[in-house]
Amino acid sequence: MSEPAKIKDFTIAPGVRETASEDGAVLLDIEQGICFSLNPVGLRIWELLKKRCSLDQIADALAQEFSVPRTQLLSDASEFIEALEGKHLIYRPRQSSPKKSWFSEMLPFRKKQSSAD
Repeated sequence: MSEPAKIKDFTIAPGVRETASEDGAVLLDIEQGICFSLNPVGLRIWELLKKRCSLDQIADALAQEFSVPRTQLLSDASEFIEALEGKHLIYRPRQSSPKKSWFSEMLPFRKKQSSAD
């Protein structure tokens, strides 16, 4: 069984693009060719992850915005982060980056090396 990762150990997958609004966000993973939607709380956690905040810092920030017990915030944020990892939207840098899908091979802006190189 692998050792649990710290939040600061995670990196946003390079193929993930986002569009945010007051209703939350839509994440597009161009490597997998899949869209994911986030509610406003999920967007807030996503923003804090991008700033490389720790789980405690995330819980503290959420506690200032929502009247939810801190233990619940810790548990819910941790579960959400595990789900992001499971969907390959974030990964641990010590691991290789997520495997590229067939979709990424079809994108026209990817430069392929010729066999002559």
